[in-house]
Amino acid sequence: MSHTTSEKTDAVLALHGDAKAYPGGIAALAALIGRSPGVLHNKFADSMPQYEITDREADALAWAIRGKTGGQAYIEAKCSVHGGVFVPLPEGRAGVEDLMAAQLDMMRRFGELAQEFTEARRDGLIDSDEFSALKVAGNRLVRSVLSFVHEIGTQVQAPGEVAGDA
Repeated sequence: MSHTTSEKTDAVLALHGDAKAYPGGIAALAALIGRSPGVLHNKFADSMPQYEITDREADALAWAIRGKTGGQAYIEAKCSVHGGVFVPLPEGRAGVEDLMAAQLDMMRRFGELAQEFTEARRDGLIDSDEFSALKVAGNRLVRSVLSFVHEIGTQVQAPGEVAGDA
């Protein structure tokens, strides 16, 4: 990752913001990844272009931040740069109630997207604000569908396998 001002990515800026907000700040994160606080500060500094955050360091920092504070700005920015969205998936095996809740959420989100589209088309054209609202509703639906499919995947069993064996 290059550190010239024009090259400093939104992802690195987002990571820097999350790192500063982390309990203990950049110094605490530096200790977690085996760097000195000074070196890690330099890696975020615009005035120190010879230092740069490596992908491995960024991933380690993002993992630590997400685990402790739930911050995921870095990974969201990385996904956006590549034309995608980050979809955190539920952990653990889904129960029947989880599957029903996920299915209902998916259906509700689809209804919200359909409603946004209907309202946006009411005057025959879609302006930029309406499109932004459609994108938000669409991304929420995509996340909901992927979470639902992931939860179904936790129920997959080999033929003859009894639930709970694994």
